[in-house]
Amino acid sequence: MLSRIAAASAALIAVALLSGCTSNPVAPQPEPTASAGSSAPATAGGRLPTCAEVTDAIGSLVGTLTFNATTSEAQTAPEDYAQRVCVYETEDSVTQLGVTIAAIDFQQAEIDSYATLPNAIADDRLAQYRAVIQTLGPDDAADGILDSALYLFDTTYSITIQGVSTGDPIAVSLPQLTVPAAIDAAFAVRALLD
Repeated sequence: MLSRIAAASAALIAVALLSGCTSNPVAPQPEPTASAGSSAPATAGGRLPTCAEVTDAIGSLVGTLTFNATTSEAQTAPEDYAQRVCVYETEDSVTQLGVTIAAIDFQQAEIDSYATLPNAIADDRLAQYRAVIQTLGPDDAADGILDSALYLFDTTYSITIQGVSTGDPIAVSLPQLTVPAAIDAAFAVRALLD
């Protein structure tokens, strides 16, 4: 079971690493039925929130970045699961903050196994969704800055928060992107799906 999670995570990670900060980004995670700027695709639990709803939910994390519908749509491609990608960026596109919501099913046993990995982060709110939170970077939780992707997985949805910059380090370009702030944002987005 853990191999299925590892495969899904590896796919998400590989695409995210390829996307970077460019004016024509590579699609990090696809959406089968609707683009980020159109009405939300249907999922088993209802609909995915719009990027406007995501922006309202995580406003303090977005800071002075601006939502870019074109980049959000360019980061979305057909896949077997419903997805919403919301990208916020600086005027020069050097720094981007991405939020991806994907309706990916996991078994609870997979989630429980994933929670035992070294990069899993404890949080009291996980019990509500029987979920797991983890970062890609092993030092993210220790230094408090989210230099990699943060994932919130449960049996119905995966939420990813990630900042990228081709200029200054994330700590300089997105000082608001701390691990606790990203965790709060992931739960705020997850609450939109209830």
